[in-house]
Amino acid sequence: MLPFALKVVWFTLSLSSIPACWIVLTVFARAIGSYWGPMLYCIFATMLQGIFCLGMIYNMNPLEMPPLFCKAQTFIIYYAANSATGVCAAFTLATTRTVLWPTSVIPSASSTLVWRNSYYLPIVVFPLGALAVAVPVLLSLHAIQPTDDLHCDATHPIWGRFLGYAGISMILTIPCFFMSAVAAHRVFRVHSMQRNLFKFTVSQPRSLSAERAANTTAVASPPSSPKPAVHPKLFPEDDFADDEDCDVVVTSRNHMPHVDEMTDAAATLPVDDTSFPRPHVLSPSLSSPSPSPIPETSRWSKLRIGGRQSSNTPIVNTTASLPISGRSRQSSPRYMGQSQSLAPAIWRLILFQMAFFIIQFLAALSTIIDVATHRAQPTPFGTQHIALVLVGWGPSIVFGHLPAVRRKLVFWRRQDSSVNG
Repeated sequence: MLPFALKVVWFTLSLSSIPACWIVLTVFARAIGSYWGPMLYCIFATMLQGIFCLGMIYNMNPLEMPPLFCKAQTFIIYYAANSATGVCAAFTLATTRTVLWPTSVIPSASSTLVWRNSYYLPIVVFPLGALAVAVPVLLSLHAIQPTDDLHCDATHPIWGRFLGYAGISMILTIPCFFMSAVAAHRVFRVHSMQRNLFKFTVSQPRSLSAERAANTTAVASPPSSPKPAVHPKLFPEDDFADDEDCDVVVTSRNHMPHVDEMTDAAATLPVDDTSFPRPHVLSPSLSSPSPSPIPETSRWSKLRIGGRQSSNTPIVNTTASLPISGRSRQSSPRYMGQSQSLAPAIWRLILFQMAFFIIQFLAALSTIIDVATHRAQPTPFGTQHIALVLVGWGPSIVFGHLPAVRRKLVFWRRQDSSVNG
């Protein structure tokens, strides 16, 4: 018999994972602006952990559980596990569509994870169909028999578990795992390209300064009228957001947000107005630009898109492959925090998908070994019990370190910093 201390530990881990899952996924849903996926996962995870914890009424000993409760616990575990798999499969379809087949419009997180009617298939149809197959087969075989375990399950024959979490869920798990792996590889490659491009733009001012010095030495510049100085304070945030005819060139950081704003110190660098050469016409009050021997217009090409002037810099269009920004006015600095925190959210979501599908493989491992070795009784404590706890604690492990989520969770630190400031 399994020691009661082990049952108490597993009961505590399972029960405490319920509030942790709700807190983290609620904050995560608020950060990305999409609630259906995180909330559905919380519901099915609560159902899974809750029916498991109810076994403590009978000391988590299936031999003491009534037959009706034993059957109900088995089928609810199967349904909740398959439903959680369906939610992760819907996540996979959403993120893979955005990463591998991006559209011309850069989507936001809420648009990336917007509800689609096609998600009814993995979330509703699949678990109900699997349950409709498992119930009559297992009841007709009288497969649900109490043995030494932490919860009731199909035991005679052991392969009856393949109709639940250990087998039929692989219909979604296997293809979605490979889709998530391909999407993760794509995100990692785009992330590397963006880092290289950002390093190139950081080193740009030094090379441009050397070029200006060389041109000044080669060609003597005649005196010209003084040019108005440009300073970021002269152009407030609202002016960038509302003025459709503004000719001030915005640096390419708006076109190239970082994947992780908290771990990359370069993402917090202030925007320097000397990073790129300025056009001569900076104010509509100037009737004509002053003559200059340096053909600055040869280094700058204006492209009007939808009535807005933007610099045509040689930057690879990689940001369209990730849901970086959901705003149409990219020159407004007040949206930069949202755009920079969006890519790590998608990255963590892909990691969570892959982790969940690995947990699914872990849940099936003990059953596969028991069937392959022709055991008469299933393993009392198997990998499915470890997978059960990981389903509840997985969101906290993966999303708890996301900057947008961590700032909300450690709210007392913000209060202390505001008081000290």
